[in-house]
Amino acid sequence: MLTQAGHWIEVVATGIDALLLCRVLLLRLQRVYLFITLACVLSVFFDVVALSLRGDSNGSLRVFLYSRFLYAILFPLVAWDVFEEMKPQIAKLRRLAVGRLISGLLLASVFGFMVSTLAETTDASGESMALPTVGLILWAGSTTAALAFLWTLHRGIKMQKLERPHNTFVWMAYWELSLIGEVLACFFFLTAPLLKKMGVDALDILFNMYGMAITAWCILKLRALPSDVTSERANASL
Repeated sequence: MLTQAGHWIEVVATGIDALLLCRVLLLRLQRVYLFITLACVLSVFFDVVALSLRGDSNGSLRVFLYSRFLYAILFPLVAWDVFEEMKPQIAKLRRLAVGRLISGLLLASVFGFMVSTLAETTDASGESMALPTVGLILWAGSTTAALAFLWTLHRGIKMQKLERPHNTFVWMAYWELSLIGEVLACFFFLTAPLLKKMGVDALDILFNMYGMAITAWCILKLRALPSDVTSERANASL
């Protein structure tokens, strides 16, 4: 019963992710938030792939694991993109915070390389799990580094009492909550083999509902960009 409920919740979650993408495009936020828009596109894409592979759990698992390499690259770019509307005010602060972001990514990369050379695990079908394991390590490292970057800038902006544009506040809150969810999901994925199937299904539903709630909030809170912001981005592209 939980499995069936989880499937329909995933369908609803896919629809909400698609609504967020439509909201971004209709408000033309992609003109400023390029990597955030890309993250929205990939979220819908992988949601659809997961639904289409529902009957093939091994295939769905493989897609999930290999997609972690992509997200390991994307999450830091998204964290950087969050503050595009106020980059003139925080240029120095953002450059200082990026050191922590890069160091976290480097540590994750080194640890992942060590795992790939020292470990050679296989799944039930006998296929090597070394590369997917590296993907999980990079995903965890990238997520925590991006979250630390967001928190550092959040704290710096608050300490300097800088005025945040409306969408900057919305994206900052949304991605902080999303990345916290990603960190918890990584821990859940690693500990899932120790849990009973009912517990796994229940936690999966809980994570999906959490994601749906913060995404719905983001959809409702986003606003169109002020004309001066879009003009600055257009001039910069020229």
